[in-house]
Amino acid sequence: MEAKNLEKLENEMYVCIRCAYCFEECPVIRERGWDTDGARGKVMLSYGLMTGDLEATQEVADRLFQCTTCGDCMERCPSNVTVVDIIAAARADLVKAGFSSETHERVIQNVKDTGNIYGDTEGGIEGKEGDTPLFVGCQYQSRPNKTKKFIKILEKLGIDATISDEVCCGFPMEILGFVDDFDEHKERFKAAFPHGEAITMCPTCTVFLREGHDIEARHLLQAILEVLPQGDLGMKVTYHDPCDFSRGLKIIDEPREIIKRLGCELIEMESNKDGSACCGGGGGILMSDQELSDDISLYRIRQAVATGAEVLVTTCSTCETVLKKAAKTVAELGEDTITVRNIEDLIWKALK
Repeated sequence: MEAKNLEKLENEMYVCIRCAYCFEECPVIRERGWDTDGARGKVMLSYGLMTGDLEATQEVADRLFQCTTCGDCMERCPSNVTVVDIIAAARADLVKAGFSSETHERVIQNVKDTGNIYGDTEGGIEGKEGDTPLFVGCQYQSRPNKTKKFIKILEKLGIDATISDEVCCGFPMEILGFVDDFDEHKERFKAAFPHGEAITMCPTCTVFLREGHDIEARHLLQAILEVLPQGDLGMKVTYHDPCDFSRGLKIIDEPREIIKRLGCELIEMESNKDGSACCGGGGGILMSDQELSDDISLYRIRQAVATGAEVLVTTCSTCETVLKKAAKTVAELGEDTITVRNIEDLIWKALK
């Protein structure tokens, strides 16, 4: 197997000192328990693929695709190894060698055919002219009622958004290893979204607009916080930090300040802020390994239930979907459960 993408990160792989600090809160290690489930093992697998000491097989590929790319390992790594970059490069070389899943291929084909990961050809959010470019993203384009609520919140707070006939930012192509497709997609994205700055709805899109397209992206909660009035909801809530929010964007305080300004009591989970536990929805495993995703989400929902809060609040539509399913599952198992809401539901309720 050619390893052109991994070769660019050869020195980075040498830096890993095999200390295993990355094991501590890795969601996949916790659920599956093998060394190759964690960052250290995946770096070793990647190094073996690059040197040719390890043959590219479906089993190796499956291991490297069993990662939520949550970034917790990089927070803990004393050598500052960019583990997610190594895993993404290994995936790219494996895809080129023919080791991609049918599920991921369908998602990428959907983006190429329709401009979004779901293959939707109708619906979405109507465009409009305003003062501030807004990037909605695939997840929110597929949830028009939720997105319209967010747009109305912005309008109530005096933020006039420009909405384009956008296409996917291309992050799924990048993280799932379809780098050639992403290179072609970049021009399509730029034509659909020619702005140099934007406010965004999805945490992952926010990161990728910055890193993949050099757009000065700012999440809309940062804009909302500046103008949000005091509320009086009187609820006890706990907050789930999406990985791309807390570790990717370092947006930790803003959602908490919004929750408190809405008049809610915030009760922190055991794992929180930049040490937050992953919900299990990232890195492609929600599409290709539903069982693993479900197991990871159950761990997180039980942390939320243990706080005694009424509502679990998050700021990511993927996290919301995954954790709602987990809340339903623990209820069916006869355990205590919790209501899961996106933060815009609380903001909307307070503004009404």
